[in-house]
Amino acid sequence: MWGIDDMTVELPSLCYLCGETLSPPLSRDHVPPRQFYPYEIRQRHKPSLLTIPVHSQCNRAYQYDEDYFVNTLAPFALGTYSGNALLREIFRKYRAGEKRSLVNKVRKEFEKRPSGLILPPGRIVKRFDGNRVHRVAWKIIRGLYFYNFREVLPENTPNHLEIVPPNEPPPREFSALPDEPVRGQHPGVFDYKFVKFPEVHTFNYWAMLLWDKLVMIMMFHDPTCDCKSCTGS
Repeated sequence: MWGIDDMTVELPSLCYLCGETLSPPLSRDHVPPRQFYPYEIRQRHKPSLLTIPVHSQCNRAYQYDEDYFVNTLAPFALGTYSGNALLREIFRKYRAGEKRSLVNKVRKEFEKRPSGLILPPGRIVKRFDGNRVHRVAWKIIRGLYFYNFREVLPENTPNHLEIVPPNEPPPREFSALPDEPVRGQHPGVFDYKFVKFPEVHTFNYWAMLLWDKLVMIMMFHDPTCDCKSCTGS
């Protein structure tokens, strides 16, 4: 293990974000983003957060998308211990004048009367920028993959993201995960599981649980896979 909270124990030789040899300037990338853990949670529970050394420039390239990811998905976490703490922090910062344009952007993503749709009573549509959400979700998976296997997962590796909304049943394939160990250190904020299927081009099936409410599933083959889907042939 190389990074726990503010302590670096062992330096990897590669930046998992770009795949190049590490060289200064460096920074410590939180996997998942530190923003997942509201200040209230960090103060009360003192969680040890996983960090991985990366190039500072690579890390900065994701900052705005991570800000958006947290703010646009936080409303789905309403009602949980960590989700409520996260929303309180977002609104506290908003009242203090921080990230107001981002929060206002997210507020406009809610639609009570979306064009062409008739919603059941009490329902509302929440839209979001799928590309930005996908980019951050894939970054988290790549960091966890690097942490678990000491192998860089290239950004252009073909993958598929599926988001399971709160109170909705997961897909049938999810049944392959229950017997796998939970790997997150702080299940109330972030937890994850994964399983590999060597017999199917080393198919990877990963699931992340965010704020005890939102499930994200990422599917991909190992980087060395030479199947038609991965090679494009």
